[in-house]
Amino acid sequence: MGPSRPAGACQISALAARLLAILPHPFTADDTAAGYRYELSVLQAEFSLTQVLDAPVTGRIFFDQLIRDNLDTGRPDRAGLIFGRRIQRGRKRPTPGRFRTRVITEGVTPSPHADYKNSKIKQYHKPGKALRTETTINDTDFGVAKGLSDLPELKEIGFTASRRPLDAQRISHDPADGAAALAGLTQPVISPAGTRTAGMPLLSPRVQALLAAICVFRLLPSGFTNRDLRTCLAPLPGLAPEAMTSGQLTYDLRRPRIHGLIQRIPHSFRYQVTLAGIRQALFLTRLTRHLLIPGLSQLTDPSPPAPSQLRAAALACGASLEDLIGQAGLAA
Repeated sequence: MGPSRPAGACQISALAARLLAILPHPFTADDTAAGYRYELSVLQAEFSLTQVLDAPVTGRIFFDQLIRDNLDTGRPDRAGLIFGRRIQRGRKRPTPGRFRTRVITEGVTPSPHADYKNSKIKQYHKPGKALRTETTINDTDFGVAKGLSDLPELKEIGFTASRRPLDAQRISHDPADGAAALAGLTQPVISPAGTRTAGMPLLSPRVQALLAAICVFRLLPSGFTNRDLRTCLAPLPGLAPEAMTSGQLTYDLRRPRIHGLIQRIPHSFRYQVTLAGIRQALFLTRLTRHLLIPGLSQLTDPSPPAPSQLRAAALACGASLEDLIGQAGLAA
């Protein structure tokens, strides 16, 4: 979605004339007849570009990553690229102004700002719908006169500056792909025939055992069978192989196959782990074993055997919140 069409110099002049005909001003009729009148000038102008997202649910995830990967937008070299101006940093006649990136949080919505002289560019995520980029030019920092007749030139500078950050900004990955992969793994899948296959909740012990088995089966060059799955999977939750029924095995084969973690080898009863399957299985098992479980144990253990930085930080945060609630008089 492109920028809205702003009013031109003629429309602004006509509006000012109508207002001056109504509002009191120091010019008498004789002064007006003699040619005395107000001359309109531009002290501040704002130009914006709004891009409506095709997947609003992941828009905030994308915007948060955009901020993290572009905190250097306000550096002189990047600011010069975005504003289209050469910035002098030497001792002789340096470009005035501070060059910086600020991330301002109002409520829970972050907004990055990049400065050039008295002008700035800010971006923010309009709730659930769009990415908005606004350029505010103050005191016509770009060598353009302040007269209303120079507004078209200022408009060209402002709209071009609003588009440049989108060309200069880069992110390390597309968070929408990660959100889609997580939803594809954990949400149920409905086939065209209406058959429903349950999702794979990542913290379920049964799912964790299945992901661990997938990591082992990737090492088998000729794939694995139903019997291989029984032998490998049963001990992980503490069961004997004969305790697992054929129905349970069919269910445990169906879910990773429908979700793309494994695939059936054509014209056989064997299965092989897909490339996406081994990547996700390795990441998710390590995430659970090496991050979630140790982290939660540090936070929940009432008497940990050794000091923990995470637990100390959590206790300090809780104490600070309690103090703030008490100072605000919100305590029950």
